Amino acid sequence: RYCSRCTCVAWVPEREGIFVVSNADGNLYVYDKSKDGSADWAFPTVRDQNQLVISHAKSNKSNPTARWHICQGAINAISFSPDGAYMATVGRDGYLRVFDFAKEQLIFGGKSYYGALLCCSWSADGKYILSGGEDDLVQVWSMDDRKMVAWGEGHTSWVSSVAFDSYWSPPSSDDAGENAMYRFGSVGQDTQLLLWDLAMDEIAVPLRHPSSGSPTFSSGSPSAHWDSACPPPTGVLQPSPRMRDVPKLSPLVAHRVHADPLSGLEFTSESIVTICREGLIKIWARPQHSENSQRPNSSELAAGNAISKDKMITSPNKAGTSSSSFKQPSSVIFS
Repeated sequence: RYCSRCTCVAWVPEREGIFVVSNADGNLYVYDKSKDGSADWAFPTVRDQNQLVISHAKSNKSNPTARWHICQGAINAISFSPDGAYMATVGRDGYLRVFDFAKEQLIFGGKSYYGALLCCSWSADGKYILSGGEDDLVQVWSMDDRKMVAWGEGHTSWVSSVAFDSYWSPPSSDDAGENAMYRFGSVGQDTQLLLWDLAMDEIAVPLRHPSSGSPTFSSGSPSAHWDSACPPPTGVLQPSPRMRDVPKLSPLVAHRVHADPLSGLEFTSESIVTICREGLIKIWARPQHSENSQRPNSSELAAGNAISKDKMITSPNKAGTSSSSFKQPSSVIFS
């Protein structure tokens, strides 16, 4: 019943039975699993493929219940904030878009430095969004500032999956506000798993150079400077800021974990799960330390009790004194 392939499926948090499906034609459909979908659900033709157009089914018995035309070209990934209030999408056109899902309103959007964006993910507190794609970079976006606040370089090919580690605690777990720290990971077609730390007190840029405004997709008015004290107006798609104006992150850990390009990354309370394009899943156990042992360094990642054939890798921390190790446990292949 679709004109193009499905690219992503996601449940809407805190909305019982509601899920969304995105397509390669730039459309996203909203479903209610309690409806049988027997009624007609035809939607009007989208005349301008570059505009956001939201249409609702004529019958309350129809399924899907609504269609969001978001962009021209494929929607590559969808991610909801933990409370289900906001939906982030990334697409073939290189834009991250963040919507108020209930109000059906675009909050803000921003562009990659090059090519399509392929993945996105929210922090557990809903304050930050990660994205990655064909520019080989990882971007960090702030919901409060409605803009990119950091970018990370470390992959040598497309970034295929990003995720915050909501189970990780910084060395000083009572950090908050300006001293807060987040851990996140990324995997790419370069077969690498990268781990990053995002410290709020380290992403401020002391001197920011003004940049010339460029047109947006909202009303043709010049976009706000990246370093503006005020967030951009609601509903504006921002061009990518100059790299020198945005704090740059470097990975704590970089390790080749598969022989084939990677396609997925998940964090659990006990492990990190990586998935490659050929269907191989590897589970990397978190380091275990006794209560009497010293707290592990924030950049440590080890796996299992089995001895690995992979070499130990070393990644200096900010003081240049710490190391990080991986051990490869048994892997599982899903057919």
